[in-house]
Amino acid sequence: MTALTLAHVTAAMVVAATPAHADDIDLARADSSEIRAYVDDLVQDRASVKDEAERLTAEQSRLSALIEQTNQEFGTIEAQLTLATEAIDAASDDLSSKFEPLADLRTEQALRYEASERAGERLDVIAPMLTRLTDRSENLSADIRTARRALKEAEERERDRDRDRDRDREEAAVRSSATSSDPGPAPANTGSVVGFAYDQVGKPYGSGKTGPNAYDCSGLVVAAYSRSGVSLPRTSQSQWAQSEPVSRGELAPGDLVFSHGLGHVSIYVGGNQVVHASKPGDTVKVTSLDYLPVDGYRRVGD
Repeated sequence: MTALTLAHVTAAMVVAATPAHADDIDLARADSSEIRAYVDDLVQDRASVKDEAERLTAEQSRLSALIEQTNQEFGTIEAQLTLATEAIDAASDDLSSKFEPLADLRTEQALRYEASERAGERLDVIAPMLTRLTDRSENLSADIRTARRALKEAEERERDRDRDRDRDREEAAVRSSATSSDPGPAPANTGSVVGFAYDQVGKPYGSGKTGPNAYDCSGLVVAAYSRSGVSLPRTSQSQWAQSEPVSRGELAPGDLVFSHGLGHVSIYVGGNQVVHASKPGDTVKVTSLDYLPVDGYRRVGD
């Protein structure tokens, strides 16, 4: 254990940086997805700190063992005399030949002492590093506990908000007789478009279908207007382009209501209600206008 030991100790003296802290956020204002990502960052930081602490602890043990072994083998006069005696006894009877093992012993002793000294210097560096890592790990654990409490509170707030929104929508739908498979007779004098739309209520949604047994949203509009002799393009976006804008206050039965980024179209039937083929797995139904995220209102010309 001479030059190799010294090289090993030198290589072990590389200092690794402590992981960077996760970006701070306002836990009181952040939503659950932001807090969840923040918690994940903190947990990852803590794992990195733990790995570094374990690496330094293992290095500390190796260096302490090296120093102890050096002290045992070379640290006392008795140990040095024993080594010198063994080296001389192993040499030949020629007096000059006895100096060579003593010189080798002295070289090894110098290298071992140098390695031991550098190991001690490294231990002086490791000790405060381990203290800082321990403190950092404890701080991260506290941050994680705080963030997880905030995450739970944010999730509860979001669940409450979703419930309130759903309740408000349901109440609006009830007030307007929003969803009904039996809407009753069509309002008088609304024309064949509205009458046809009412007649389709309860039929299943069918992607790409224009009736007579199933419809998608724009397919229902095409079928309804074809009864009045008006030909409309197949998609809701094209129907938007081929109709004229009106305000909500100008809405009349038979006007078109566009929503969901122009990806959905409904037929206004009066009374703040629309008939539409709502979505896959559902049916043609009557819904409150207030229930839709409206993008605009349009009127089909003759």
